[in-house]
Amino acid sequence: MVTSFFPGRVRLRAPVFKDKLIVDTALKILRQSDAVKNVENNIKTGSVLLEYDPNRVPVEKLKPLVPFFMDLRQKALGFSGDEVQRQKILEKLNEFDAMVKTW
Repeated sequence: MVTSFFPGRVRLRAPVFKDKLIVDTALKILRQSDAVKNVENNIKTGSVLLEYDPNRVPVEKLKPLVPFFMDLRQKALGFSGDEVQRQKILEKLNEFDAMVKTW
């Protein structure tokens, strides 16, 4: 899913990012963080570009989130637009929402 990364910028690409409801939910969550500078998405290509302040979200702060993101990745792999899959991903995004509010 991660196609490029360096501190302050990450690009993700996956079929799940072609689902408008999932993308809109994720972007809403990310944009509430002061650390996020910019978020762009392209529904047609399934791409999301996230630019953030690496001083506000250091790698050390992200490391504990690895298990969460691995679980989310598993749920997103092979996403085909199925409503059951969509709901599971939206539930994980709700968990992420709670995490972002504590940053």
